[in-house]
Amino acid sequence: MSFQKFWKDYKVLIVMVPLIGLIHLGWHRIKSSPVFQIPNKDNIPGPDSLPLASPQKDHIQEK
Repeated sequence: MSFQKFWKDYKVLIVMVPLIGLIHLGWHRIKSSPVFQIPNKDNIPGPDSLPLASPQKDHIQEK
């Protein structure tokens, strides 16, 4: 198989596969860039700390 026949038969595949790969890598780099990351708020309590802050209803009803 000559190069000209190979290029003629698989031209779209030869061009599109590297192009899609480069687009994917570029999108991944954009998404992982710290410029586009949402900063975490440290002052928001997590779900584990909420039960400790609120009084237990069972203990209030027993008294």
